[in-house]
Amino acid sequence: MSRPVRLGQVYRCRVCGAEILVIHASSQALDPCCCHTPMEPLDRVAAVYRCEVCGAEVAVLRGDGSSLELVCCHRPMALREARVPAAS
Repeated sequence: MSRPVRLGQVYRCRVCGAEILVIHASSQALDPCCCHTPMEPLDRVAAVYRCEVCGAEVAVLRGDGSSLELVCCHRPMALREARVPAAS
């Protein structure tokens, strides 16, 4: 049974340990596989930031980011909101 796909959701391969991060979730159908095995969604959700000028996006992979200051195009980057896409 799959969970809702969320911005910043992290998945891990149980075989090789590879990890992926959701940057854009357009449907509830995301079911990533690695090493011919479904990847496991982790409880960890990374914060994703976007530059309002050029559209660059970055994610905080480790740490809480509480003292992190992300600047792009001489402006602070905005934290993107995690929205669950509507079921089709």
